[in-house]
Amino acid sequence: MNENVKKGWWVFIMCLALALPSFAQKSPGRSEHIESIKVAFITSKLDLTAEEAQKFWPIYNNYNKEFLVLLKKKREARYNKNSDPNETITADLVYESKMLELKKKYRKLYAKAIPPEKILALYRAESEFREHLYRQLKSRRKQTE
Repeated sequence: MNENVKKGWWVFIMCLALALPSFAQKSPGRSEHIESIKVAFITSKLDLTAEEAQKFWPIYNNYNKEFLVLLKKKREARYNKNSDPNETITADLVYESKMLELKKKYRKLYAKAIPPEKILALYRAESEFREHLYRQLKSRRKQTE
């Protein structure tokens, strides 16, 4: 077997091993399934060495947890029926700012684990994955119409 293929499998197995504990918390649902696909997608795009993967995935998993907490709070604030529209807009901007600060914080942490080229590849992979999900959702909606 080619050395690069062996390395790729090793990295993939390491990533799954690091990501699985976060999925073991709940029974598997749609969001967990999507998250596991996202991990595999990012893994394929970043081409991490075993050492990079070992450092990167715990950082990324922490980022993802913090980001999802902020996203949930932002959605709750946005859909609070008792709030004034101006308060909702202000809260939305506050959460957007918090999300940006979180991204800045984790960019520095990523830099301790992976080189800048791979950080850029991560941002591109996340964007590509979101676009892929959007296209899938759009396609499924058209099929059900």
